[in-house]
Amino acid sequence: MPGFLANGDDYSMNATLFAMMQETCQGNFNRENLALYRYQRYQQSLQDNGNFYFGPLSLLLYGAASFLYELMPNGNHNYAPDLETISSFFGAEQAADGSWFFNNMEKIPDNWTNRKLPYTNTDVTTEILAQYLLHPVLFGGTTGDGSFDAINFGAIKDGKIDSSINAATTACLLYQLSTGQLPSSLNGLITPTVEALTFIATKVSPSFQNLGCPIPLT
Repeated sequence: MPGFLANGDDYSMNATLFAMMQETCQGNFNRENLALYRYQRYQQSLQDNGNFYFGPLSLLLYGAASFLYELMPNGNHNYAPDLETISSFFGAEQAADGSWFFNNMEKIPDNWTNRKLPYTNTDVTTEILAQYLLHPVLFGGTTGDGSFDAINFGAIKDGKIDSSINAATTACLLYQLSTGQLPSSLNGLITPTVEALTFIATKVSPSFQNLGCPIPLT
């Protein structure tokens, strides 16, 4: 994705991207609008980034997006993922000319009440699937000659996830990606260290085993 490395700045709020998200969502940061925004970012990245890569772990981007309409909404706003609520969490403020900027005051909104039920692993993966399948895109990356090399891994075939996949299968796919020694062509990042893999396996294996996921030996 463009700006992923951000010259080493992985903490500052990007007001340009917030403005783009608001332009798409028009004050309603729900599943449908954020799924469209994720699709737009994919297409922009594919066009502008010669080293574009969208690996299986990119599914987590949809999970993070779901926080805006599942975790952030205010009970005192009828749990609507509205602009007032979301901009407070992001510390985003609109200037008189209509542009957006970071006000250094990202915070939980005043008089905010949280959701009534826990947001479980199954809930998150259900939303990941729901967003992705609204605007399916290929997993893989661009190659030197300008073509696109789709990948195959687990439930991903020829760069695509079949619409018949369920949340449990998706959760298992993400679990396998986070606990296995994967080739760099699949994760696009550094292979997890033994210490990290051991921590993940000991902390999350029991819950994923309950989903029927194959648990790797450690």
